[in-house]
Amino acid sequence: MMNLKDYPQQISKGEPIAYRSAVHESTGKTPASIVFGAELRLPIDLISDRPKKEEGVNNYISHLQDRLQLTHAEVRHKMRIESDRMKTRYDLRANTGGFQVGEKVWLYNPKRTKGKSPKLQKSWEGPYTVVTRLNDVVYRIQKNPQAKMKIVHIDRLTPYQEPHPNEGVT
Repeated sequence: MMNLKDYPQQISKGEPIAYRSAVHESTGKTPASIVFGAELRLPIDLISDRPKKEEGVNNYISHLQDRLQLTHAEVRHKMRIESDRMKTRYDLRANTGGFQVGEKVWLYNPKRTKGKSPKLQKSWEGPYTVVTRLNDVVYRIQKNPQAKMKIVHIDRLTPYQEPHPNEGVT
């Protein structure tokens, strides 16, 4: 098992070549092919590949420029597509309708207690009641009439649903 304190030294021993020669989902290319215009030659390539036919320096430079221009155009196109896809996914979850005054909501507050697994700790608190809407994305909420009010962004709120009366009964 690797010690995390030694990670910077460990990563310098081989992980960069693995990273640079792996195809990335967002670009559809390897970082090496984007930067250098060719794939990295790995030790295994010495065994399995035949040597490439040599070409003149001028031809090599001309072909390299063409490859890089084509690769960069493809990557820009793929990145636009991926950006649109990510925006669509974000918009599906984005809370654009907002909340009404008096509506009950959950508040996302991921405070962590040392020594406990973060997965076993509660991240959502509530229910809170929306007291006022300060603007399109900022709300003043309160847990109960005696509690201090909190001002929070809409991204930290989600609608509260009352538990079903038979929930938890077997």
